[in-house]
Amino acid sequence: MKKLCAVVVLVVLTMSSSLVFAGTVRMIGTVTNIKMLGNVAEVTLKDRKTEAPIMLQVTNPMELEKYRDRKIRVGDELRIIYDGDTKIMKRAQKTAGC
Repeated sequence: MKKLCAVVVLVVLTMSSSLVFAGTVRMIGTVTNIKMLGNVAEVTLKDRKTEAPIMLQVTNPMELEKYRDRKIRVGDELRIIYDGDTKIMKRAQKTAGC
């Protein structure tokens, strides 16, 4: 009986934890366009796998600083994490090494 309860609890925890991260999407893409609109940046990326363009918004002040200082430019390849529902970028990192 204890084993059955433990298995049920593990299954419920596993299912609930996967639902929390269901909206988060990871991808690698190339920057094709950047528009600075005050405290928001609109970035268009071309997905590496599907070649489809994706427009995302950047609202995080730390991420916006990268675009203002031109550390991320058109043509850079990025590894990004964004919310699939709202299309708001959470994190961007260049794929190039040192």
